Amino acid sequence: MLALNMTVKARFGTAGIPNGYKGRTSGVVAFLASMGLDAFEYEAVRGVRISDEESRALGEQARAHGVKLSMHAPYYVNLGSSDPRVWEESLNRVRQALHALEVAGGDVVVVHPGYYGNSPNEAIANVIKGISALEGQGRVKLGLETMGRLSQIGSLEEVVDISTSFPSFVVPVIDWAHLEARSLGHMRSKKDVESVLDYLDRRLSNRELSELHCHFSKMEFSSRGEVRHHNLDEKGFYPDFSVVAETFIERGHPSPTFIAETSNSANDALAMKGIFSHLSRVTQTRSYLVALGLYQNTRQVDPASYSEIRTLRLAPAEANSRAPRL
Repeated sequence: MLALNMTVKARFGTAGIPNGYKGRTSGVVAFLASMGLDAFEYEAVRGVRISDEESRALGEQARAHGVKLSMHAPYYVNLGSSDPRVWEESLNRVRQALHALEVAGGDVVVVHPGYYGNSPNEAIANVIKGISALEGQGRVKLGLETMGRLSQIGSLEEVVDISTSFPSFVVPVIDWAHLEARSLGHMRSKKDVESVLDYLDRRLSNRELSELHCHFSKMEFSSRGEVRHHNLDEKGFYPDFSVVAETFIERGHPSPTFIAETSNSANDALAMKGIFSHLSRVTQTRSYLVALGLYQNTRQVDPASYSEIRTLRLAPAEANSRAPRL
């Protein structure tokens, strides 16, 4: 049953510098805030090249404009590697990202855990060993991302298992497009989304659930998993943000953050914010009608089109009682 007075306040932002922005890195948060966005994930995917001075300036601007700050660690990380050189270099790259975000005063460094290689169990053990070496070096959380390729460490279960082993340091980062790819197309229905949130509800603390960090885009995949990310307006690809958003809202998950990982990130983040806001209003109205015993059904409309609003129908008796008298 829908909660009558539910309030789900989500944040929306971009992965990296959005199209149209030119200037210092530290100025991007003011640019995003002027658009109505309130999250920014600095992309250090090619290496942590931001100075301490610029990190501090970025953090100051983020706090001044109420923008939540995160960072994506370099792609060249494989904490699952059995090669000592690769493992140590991966560890150092994550350390650099944690340091940069600590200086900025941000919240979570997102990391790709690595690859299974020839021994999945050994690879996961290496990831755990790496996290143990990183823990306790600052306030910033390490966010393990759900991954889209079947060769990568990062199923939902693996990410949550490792996260719960380090409750004060590691948090899961849910990439909904990666889940679509890894499941080979089973992240499309409300039931699919509910199964993920059910699992998180069972495994995570209320604090972890209230701060859930998510990536979103549409996804193209093959039998091996992820192929490429797609913008929200591209047809024929999933997941559908309206399905994810509605499920979050109806379940009352309080404060998720959604980062648009697309080539049109600012517009897609704004589109997600619009969809979420629209569905929040519809769900709140519906919950009041349910409480009054007036709600009967809804007609599904694509919220991304913004051309229609779901129809909230009165029960026949109530409708008749309100009909004009001629």
